[in-house]
Amino acid sequence: EPISDLWVERCRKQIEGVMAVLEADRSTRPESYWFGDRIGHADIAVAAALRFLGEAHHGLASLAAFPALAVHAARLEALPVFRTVSQPFIPPA
Repeated sequence: EPISDLWVERCRKQIEGVMAVLEADRSTRPESYWFGDRIGHADIAVAAALRFLGEAHHGLASLAAFPALAVHAARLEALPVFRTVSQPFIPPA
C-alpha cells in the first residue's frame, strides 16, 4: 500500500513544529544539560528521539535548522555511557 504524500507532509510539519519549540527552549539555556549541569531525563529523551528520527525516518526532518538541538544531541551521543547503552536501529521486517 503506498504511503500518502499528504500524510508524510503532515507528520513532517508536526515533527518540525515540536523541534522548533524544543530548539527555542534549548537555545535559551546556557548550561551543558537542559536543566543545569547534570544530565536528566529530558536530555536523554530528546537525544534518543532525535537519534530515532534520524535512523528510522532518515530525511524526514533535518537537524540543520535546529543548531541548539544538534549540539545537545552530539553532546549526549559523545558520552561514554550513552555509547555503551546504544544499539543500532533495526527496522522491522
